Amino acid sequence: MNKILSQEEIEALLSNVANSDDIADSEMDEHKRFHVYDFRHPDRISKDQIRSMRTIHENFARLLATHLSAVLRSMVDVNLLSIDQVTYSEYTVSLSTPASIYILSSETLDGKILMELSPSFLLFLVDRLLGGTGDTAINPREITVIEQNVVRNVINNLIGILNEVWDQAIELKAKYNSFETDPQFVQIARSSDTIAVIFIEIKVKNQSYQMNVCIPYYILEPVLPYLSSQAVIGTTKKVTDAERTILNQSLMATKIPLVAQLSSVKMTIRDYLAMQKNDVIALETSTESEMLVTIGNKVKFLAVPGKKGRKKAIQISKIIDNLDALFYQ
Repeated sequence: MNKILSQEEIEALLSNVANSDDIADSEMDEHKRFHVYDFRHPDRISKDQIRSMRTIHENFARLLATHLSAVLRSMVDVNLLSIDQVTYSEYTVSLSTPASIYILSSETLDGKILMELSPSFLLFLVDRLLGGTGDTAINPREITVIEQNVVRNVINNLIGILNEVWDQAIELKAKYNSFETDPQFVQIARSSDTIAVIFIEIKVKNQSYQMNVCIPYYILEPVLPYLSSQAVIGTTKKVTDAERTILNQSLMATKIPLVAQLSSVKMTIRDYLAMQKNDVIALETSTESEMLVTIGNKVKFLAVPGKKGRKKAIQISKIIDNLDALFYQ
């Protein structure tokens, strides 16, 4: 038989529930004063310093893309993916075999830096430098000594770009030290030491290649005070008035090709091969028609032909803007 509670018993139950809620709230407040910390993977580089490193290596990616585009004679896109803090053992385990690991030494900092490139990218680079198209997919394999020498100049330029962007914070003065294909023979830090790994992606000819830069914490430790956002921005090199004047003078003295195109005509290969001396080609324009004037294969002016003294000349009749240039392609 169910027992009916009295008013006093109901109030006593409600008060017990309220007290239990207060205890739970106090326990939650107590837990809020603590946060989980993994002593095996300590974050020894602050978020502000990571942002500064990201700024530095975004500049590195931009300059690297420009350099590789010129070397490979193809459009290259380089992106900074992430900057992570891991232990050195975790990093070496993640590397594939064979690998392409360049060990760099610094003149200003005590220690070594790793720069790991995809073997497939180095083989693609060798193919392009030796005149190949780079369109054939190449299976990754160990880089030979001859191939290392072929790409050495590009690698040295890459290291130079890394030094240039790090000058925003501190002089790195890194230089090539050695090359390894097996991660087990590379030991620049203890297994438990924290390292910063900069993950970079290189895209060229619809292919994606990975590049990593590994910097041990003991190298970064004396540099960290210079890696605040204010320090990086404050040490950015500014162009002086004298340097700006020299740049303007050099730019003004630069010569560019300017071509006045009289006209154009289409003919068959048969007619072209049958051409003889004194043959006449009929153009589709009259003697009074305006000519296209191109600079670097881009139409910039319209002009009319004429003479100045005993020399042939043209007179600019119209300046072509970017929108109007589309009609003259």
